[in-house]
Amino acid sequence: MSISTKTGDRGATSLIYGRRVSKCHPRVEAYGSVDELNAALGLARATAHHDFVRNNVLLIQADLVVLMGELAVAVEDLPRYLQDGHSLVTPAMSAKLDGLDRKSVV
Repeated sequence: MSISTKTGDRGATSLIYGRRVSKCHPRVEAYGSVDELNAALGLARATAHHDFVRNNVLLIQADLVVLMGELAVAVEDLPRYLQDGHSLVTPAMSAKLDGLDRKSVV
């Protein structure tokens, strides 16, 4: 099985719908970081002993998937992205995710 995209490595990567950006673009760094967070939360959810933790981590992960999708589409392609049935981060989701760094988990 090949994982090659055959697009060559000239320091660029594709966003959703094929627009090319530099691999150093802040958007690429952002969705990569959110993806790593989502993976860590997946491990936490898989090993959690309490339904409360598992259920709440799953809700956070669902919001992170929406955030990753929005980060992976160029602004010019947002209308198409929405037309294809995807959603964007809502103010409520943003407030919830923003509040995570201010809460201590016991």
